[in-house]
Amino acid sequence: MLYLGTSGYHFRDWIGTAYPEDIKPSQMLSYYRSIWHFNTVELNFTYYRMPDCHTLAAISRKVPGDFRFAVKSPGSITHECWKSLDLDGAIKELKTFKNALAPLVSEGRLGPVLFQFPWGFRPSNDNINYLKELTNFCAENGINPAVEFRHSDWEVEDYSAVLIQYAAIPVIVDAPKIDNLFRYRPISGENVAYFRLHGRNVNWFTSEGSERYNYNYSDDELRFFALDVIEFLSKGLDVYVYFNNCHMGNAVHNALRLREMVGGA
Repeated sequence: MLYLGTSGYHFRDWIGTAYPEDIKPSQMLSYYRSIWHFNTVELNFTYYRMPDCHTLAAISRKVPGDFRFAVKSPGSITHECWKSLDLDGAIKELKTFKNALAPLVSEGRLGPVLFQFPWGFRPSNDNINYLKELTNFCAENGINPAVEFRHSDWEVEDYSAVLIQYAAIPVIVDAPKIDNLFRYRPISGENVAYFRLHGRNVNWFTSEGSERYNYNYSDDELRFFALDVIEFLSKGLDVYVYFNNCHMGNAVHNALRLREMVGGA
């Protein structure tokens, strides 16, 4: 099954560039599903603040039951607790997060949970143990973790194998080919492939806010992704694809174009 959408759906600069000029914020997710026919969204606001079950239940009610939500882990887990290697604090946060996800779990609408680690998170015994403890918690609590690295030191094949051993999904990242950013590597988990396509803005490290994601993929670049998506689908995997080049609605237009190439409707 192909689950295709964008990283977020509520953006002011999508009004007039993707959404119609007269749309209200409360209508955005319904429009996203009913007009663009996307069948999933990656919720990213959860990175900035711990969600509660009432908020996620309210969001879920806006779209039909065949829709899937991927949800990004709070930054308290991947950034703050990690910096001090506070595993107890991380597990405490994960328990709160798990409770917030309950409505999506009970409705069978929760996709993978994204753990996006910062560029400074690099391979070490402590960091690998941190990953192991987080993924163990996920395995014990019915959460399907997808792990995104930002630093190229994680590109060694052994680290993808470690994630798969921990029953996690290695996130397939597309980002600018600069400095030590993690490169595009089409490696799936055991049953799931997870793509995050950030764009290729060469000013990644100097851009502010949404400008980092100011990039519009060409058809040739999208065909490159489409071939890998089709290959994973042919193997019977569930494939999640999220465009995160959200500046000025580019993510929407690129996702719709990719769907045409893959042959989905």
